[in-house]
Amino acid sequence: MDRFRVSGLAGHLARAVLNVERWLAEPVPAGRPPIDAVMYFVAGVGPAPDLDDAVPLRIREVGEQEAAGGPDVLAEAFDAARARLTTRLPSMPLDRPVGVFTHVLPLDQCLLTRLVELVVHLDDLAVSLEIPTPSVPAEAAEAVADCLTRIAAVRHGFLPVMRALARRERATGPIAAF
Repeated sequence: MDRFRVSGLAGHLARAVLNVERWLAEPVPAGRPPIDAVMYFVAGVGPAPDLDDAVPLRIREVGEQEAAGGPDVLAEAFDAARARLTTRLPSMPLDRPVGVFTHVLPLDQCLLTRLVELVVHLDDLAVSLEIPTPSVPAEAAEAVADCLTRIAAVRHGFLPVMRALARRERATGPIAAF
């Protein structure tokens, strides 16, 4: 990703898992209605931001902070959090509210946002390292493709997305979720 160092991108990718534990440990913000994963991303992605704006700068800084201990420490933290969540999540109700930055999402939708982040940034990291992108399990690929398609439809409208996917000769241009 533009302006990310590989270390910061790895830190940002790891936060997709590390943040779930952090968010589950925090109280849910009161007075905010829950939203789904699509609306979470739509709310956070307006027109293409200047990469030197406060939010993109902060994302890069936090990714670097997360990776500051080096790749082995980051991988250990990621694996440990993933192992703890593998034990903890199955007993939690999917509609449990979770505070995610300034939003509230049901747990299943929170996890979908993290899955999108993992898959998208896994590809970013592989491209940055000039290695093949690892495969993603079919169920994860379907969930991410569905979410990204729904985000693109909200941002661009159904007809342009349908044409981009089914009738490239009538597509009006590239369609992206982000």
